[in-house]
Amino acid sequence: MSEFEINTLLNNGLIQQALYAFAFLFATWFAGRCAVVTNETGNANLFSKIVISGFGLSSIYFLNLQFTYVDFHLKNYAHSLYNLKESGADISSRGDTAIELFGRGNASEVPGMSLIPADPIGIVFIASLTLIILASIWMSGSNNE
Repeated sequence: MSEFEINTLLNNGLIQQALYAFAFLFATWFAGRCAVVTNETGNANLFSKIVISGFGLSSIYFLNLQFTYVDFHLKNYAHSLYNLKESGADISSRGDTAIELFGRGNASEVPGMSLIPADPIGIVFIASLTLIILASIWMSGSNNE
């Protein structure tokens, strides 16, 4: 496989992940809207709160999964370029930079996937979304006087 083919596979994978991320961002937004409407009515029953919580948590889970897939694609990209370089093929300086940047010092190892995003900002984002949705469902509003 050539460097061009590896780049093409990465780009196709990132396009796919972007489409899924948009879909799950919409689902997360919809869960947030459901949570707000549930809290605004003031008389939501326990069953609807549980169903909306389940929907919100599952949409956040799949959104988190998209973040971890992007990191997984990038680590696989670095690993594939490393293997190409080790096989004796010439790679560009862009490929060398990708090995250093995305390989994180261990591009020779086969990458594994984790459900915890590698980016700390991603962790904060997912945790914030989770708290916003659950708090808006289960905490009562402050407009009662």
